[in-house]
Amino acid sequence: GTLRDYHPNVPIAHPRGENHLQKMDRNVKKEVDGFLHLEHVSCPMTIHAVSTSQQYIQTKNNPPLFTTSRDLRVQIEGLPEVPRWYHQQIKVGSYKTKAPLMIYWRDGLEVVKHLFANPVFAPCMDFQPYREFEGLDKQRAYREFMSADIAWEIQDKLPPGHLFVGVIGASDKTPLTIGTGNKEMHPLLISLTNIHAGV
Repeated sequence: GTLRDYHPNVPIAHPRGENHLQKMDRNVKKEVDGFLHLEHVSCPMTIHAVSTSQQYIQTKNNPPLFTTSRDLRVQIEGLPEVPRWYHQQIKVGSYKTKAPLMIYWRDGLEVVKHLFANPVFAPCMDFQPYREFEGLDKQRAYREFMSADIAWEIQDKLPPGHLFVGVIGASDKTPLTIGTGNKEMHPLLISLTNIHAGV
């Protein structure tokens, strides 16, 4: 089996309300389960068929809140705000380029706040360092960042009730167009160490 030992400095949680993006209505789930276990269904259903049936039942019980494109736009504009984009042209002295060099960016701190508060990541996010042990001999296992010794050491230095958010930065050249200008971009991608690596 697996044994997990959490850090004694437990972060104080602030209730954020119900996560509607994770919740599945019990009645819908019951109806889907009944559909999948009908006696006349003699062959296994594909993932696509299961997904289609779930979408049908969900749409039937919860019809869309819009009927026109204008209504849809109102719904979209009512969504929570995301970090806004900025842009600026880069000029390097007298050096001339075939096309203007542009930099597009978002405020890094706002991106971190948005990722940490996004309910989509809630079930796959660690808020507290831990040490994990596996097998009969209780051998130490390392999986996510919060299982590392460095995470435990950082938490040791924090005041009681606090937690830390680790930021990961990565960059790689990405082609935008091929054969029509061969434009490239060099994005700096940001994620959090608290979010599981497989997400």
